[in-house]
Amino acid sequence: MRARLRSDRGDGVISVLLAFLLLVVIVVFAIQAIGFAHTRSVAQAAAQDGAEAAASEGPAAGIARAKAILRAAGGAGKGLHPAVSTTANTVTVQVSGSAPHVLPGVNLVLPAIVAHASTPLERYPQDEQ
Repeated sequence: MRARLRSDRGDGVISVLLAFLLLVVIVVFAIQAIGFAHTRSVAQAAAQDGAEAAASEGPAAGIARAKAILRAAGGAGKGLHPAVSTTANTVTVQVSGSAPHVLPGVNLVLPAIVAHASTPLERYPQDEQ
């Protein structure tokens, strides 16, 4: 009985299973990192387009344009929300939120996504209007 317990039989299977589990964990983290990077890019694109629209057509148009970009991005834009702020000479669109999770219910510690873009307000002289 003791010789049977000290046997190395089955060690190869356990080693392969542990290596496979490690590989699966690495792949899940890689997919999550790629999803985070993509969501951050979508947020930046929405902020830039929203700022350009807000500068020429007003804050409501900036929000609408940013929301359209986020809707077009599908799942990547689902957790992102735009906001517009204006000063005397500039308009800023900020898109903030979080990236989607690869495994629902498994909350990995991911930083929040915040992207902002500013552009000067487009103003025309009174005699050109």
